[in-house]
Amino acid sequence: MEMDLKMQRYNPTRMLSRLMRATRGATAVEYALLAPVLMLLLVGIIEYNAMMYAATVLEGATAIASRQGKTGYVQSGMSQQDYIYGIIQNRVTGILTPGQLSIASKSYANLAVVGKPEPCISPPLTPCNGTPGVNFVDVNHNGMWDADQGTTGLGASGDIVVYTVTYPWKIMTPIMLDFLGTNGTFTLTSSSIVRNEPYTIGVTR
Repeated sequence: MEMDLKMQRYNPTRMLSRLMRATRGATAVEYALLAPVLMLLLVGIIEYNAMMYAATVLEGATAIASRQGKTGYVQSGMSQQDYIYGIIQNRVTGILTPGQLSIASKSYANLAVVGKPEPCISPPLTPCNGTPGVNFVDVNHNGMWDADQGTTGLGASGDIVVYTVTYPWKIMTPIMLDFLGTNGTFTLTSSSIVRNEPYTIGVTR
């Protein structure tokens, strides 16, 4: 009789059934399982918002610099490029690291040729490597055929100028890596296109 009672008391099936019906501490266990995931998601949302804010600041800095660049203004003691690029760097300081910015500008004769390759002469194929003036029109005068005929720099009076600024944003949250599909860095990109006003190059005020 005593043996039968002991067998009933320590019956594994009965103990498992009681364990499955037990609810004490369930909330704590569920919280322990879900809390890390929720915190990671929250941090990811915060980082994403910070990244979007940085992108907005970069866009604003590029727009302001391009509007200044189209006037042809040159600050005394500085080149026009240093002055314009400096505006972008100063505008993002405190949000981004200025030294990690990549700033580029290309000028074009008109809007129709922005981003277009240099025209081929013979044969009429791209890429049309060969001799400038014989195989292709060397629009930017660099001695080689280019898929983008823009000339590096801020252009001259009346030119179309495209400003492009990029910044390597370091992703800190693992969930953001999966969401953005990057290997640790997401490139923030800002661009602005303007037509230079009529001006005399080198004018200061």
